[in-house]
Amino acid sequence: MANSGDITGLDAAGEGLAAALAAAPDAPAFGALAFTPEAFFIGRTEGAGVVRDPFGRIVRRCHIVTAGAFSSAQQALRFDETFAYDDGEIDTWRWVMQAGRDGRYVAAEAKAGSGLVGERHGDDYVISFRRPSGRAKGALAPHYRSRFTLLSPDMAMKRADVSVLGVPVGSLFAIHRRVAQE
Repeated sequence: MANSGDITGLDAAGEGLAAALAAAPDAPAFGALAFTPEAFFIGRTEGAGVVRDPFGRIVRRCHIVTAGAFSSAQQALRFDETFAYDDGEIDTWRWVMQAGRDGRYVAAEAKAGSGLVGERHGDDYVISFRRPSGRAKGALAPHYRSRFTLLSPDMAMKRADVSVLGVPVGSLFAIHRRVAQE
C-alpha cells in the first residue's frame, strides 16, 4: 500500500506532466484531432502493422509505406499504399479519393474498383469495401472495414477488420507516421 509521501510524489509528477503538455507548442487539445485522408496522405508515411487471425493471434507483420499527392486536375488525392510482409509478400494498393459533402468521401482502389464511400465518424475516417484476393471474387471477396484515428498531427492508427460472408477472418492493426520530405 502506498504511503502519503508516495501519493504526494505521484501528484506532483502528474501536475508537472500536465504543465509540460500544456506548455508544448504543438500539443493539440484533446478532441481537436480529426483524421482527413486528403491532408494525412499527402507526401510520404511509413509504418508497421500486425495481421491477426480471428482469435487474436499474430499471423504476420508488415512494414507500410504510402506516397501521395493531390491531383489538381482531378481535385483528388492519389496515393499508393505498399505492404511488405515478413513472409516476403508485397502488396500495393492504389487509391484515389475525393472529399465530398457532409464528411463523405468517394474513393477508388485499383483492385476494389470505384464507387467506394468513406465517411467521417466523429474524428475518425471509416471506409468499408470488398477487394478480390486470389480466387475470392464477387460475394466471396474479403470485406474490409478500415478505421483511421489520428493520434497526433503526424501519426495515425489504422484498424482493418476483414470478413468473408460476414464471418471474421482476421484484422490488421497498423501505425502510420508522416515522414518529412527532404
